[in-house]
Amino acid sequence: MAEVAAIEYEPRAQFIPFHQRTARWACMVVHRRAGKTVACVNDIGAKAIYTKKKDARYAYIAPFYRQAKDVAWVYLKSYLAPVISRIRESELRVELVNGSWITLYGADNPDALRGLYFDGVILDEFGDCRPSLWGSVVLPTLVDRMGWAVFIGTPKGKNEVYRVHQRAAKTEGWYHLLLAASRSGIVRPAELEEMRAQMSEEQYDQEMECSFDAALPGTYYAKHIAAAEQEGRVMSLALNPDQPVDVATDIGRRDSTAIFFYQERPDGIAILDFEEHSGESVDFYIDLLKSKGYTYGDVWLPHDAKAQTFATKRSALEQLHDADLPVRLAPKLAIQDGIEASRYVLPVCYFNSDCERMEGALDALRSYKRVYNEIKRQYMDNPDHDWSSNTADAFRQMALTVKRGKSFRKMDSRDGPRITLPGEQTYDFTLDQLYEDRAGNGRNWNNLRI
Repeated sequence: MAEVAAIEYEPRAQFIPFHQRTARWACMVVHRRAGKTVACVNDIGAKAIYTKKKDARYAYIAPFYRQAKDVAWVYLKSYLAPVISRIRESELRVELVNGSWITLYGADNPDALRGLYFDGVILDEFGDCRPSLWGSVVLPTLVDRMGWAVFIGTPKGKNEVYRVHQRAAKTEGWYHLLLAASRSGIVRPAELEEMRAQMSEEQYDQEMECSFDAALPGTYYAKHIAAAEQEGRVMSLALNPDQPVDVATDIGRRDSTAIFFYQERPDGIAILDFEEHSGESVDFYIDLLKSKGYTYGDVWLPHDAKAQTFATKRSALEQLHDADLPVRLAPKLAIQDGIEASRYVLPVCYFNSDCERMEGALDALRSYKRVYNEIKRQYMDNPDHDWSSNTADAFRQMALTVKRGKSFRKMDSRDGPRITLPGEQTYDFTLDQLYEDRAGNGRNWNNLRI
């Protein structure tokens, strides 16, 4: 008599329709502590053990490799223990008795996924991953074998997971679940009341009620991007052929390289184009810039581009200069100064909706946030280095290099932004002031609040 392997997993009633789905694509937006990760680990395990495919491969992808290990690795090994034939700890991989593999990955290393194939993928906390991860990296791994995918997460503003949620809710062929704590019945009412009492309204609405409209705490530019969308400044923009295009970059050696293409105009900054790539040589970016067909004014590189190398002994500055591109080095200022400059110019920025990559750039700017100190329970002054950082850094380079005073005459009026300094005094704020010697004028710009 054949031996039967019993997996000790009893699905919650809220997830039974998910396990019984027949759709290839699925999206679950679920409140904290509902058990979505446990459900997904067991779901991928069931599909891996019952598959009829030969050499089947499955992946669980979290925003960070360490996060995948901390969140899912123990679940994977414990729940699937009866059907696991081999565990590879160093690779976070298990092999099942039928030869299927399940491997954990981090979205912070997308190159580890390139060139692979998968029969099914779980994308956990997809809103914290780089938006291009799905189309550029993960989807191509599924096409050969008609693999499936599940997107899971909790809202963090209207980012990429919001768009997947919207698509899943109204598109045939998707399984969709939006599960708020007030309706799920998973967390006891007394616990919900305790959480509501100890969390801000925004935190509770976001984490427990799955609200995409809740304000994002700790973000630098979320309100500015929301204002741009509400005021119609995300719109179709045409190139002015009589005016050069300037370029602002953030060069990444291990991270991606982000590039903004823009024109300064009397009424503001027209951001025409955006590019972001990783793992490419400087020759790739030279070809990219030249392929655009723009007449360039200034191509701004980070101040440390003299030392940056793309696996060569020559700096990025030297290589782009030798390619006859009008390269210049951006000013070297503190990160906080660049953030204040970005906040200053954002109200007069127009974003080209015709550029298909602009949505990803706006997502990054919207998500860029301060580091949260769990011990002190407060947001620190320094930004969090995550998938949004490179785009935000490139935008900061742009803000620090625009020709101050030309495009922002309307911002110098009495109705323009004002700054509150310690002591409740207010000052008119101009971008030129960021370039002054702070020790000389005695103002601490790091403590400014817009």
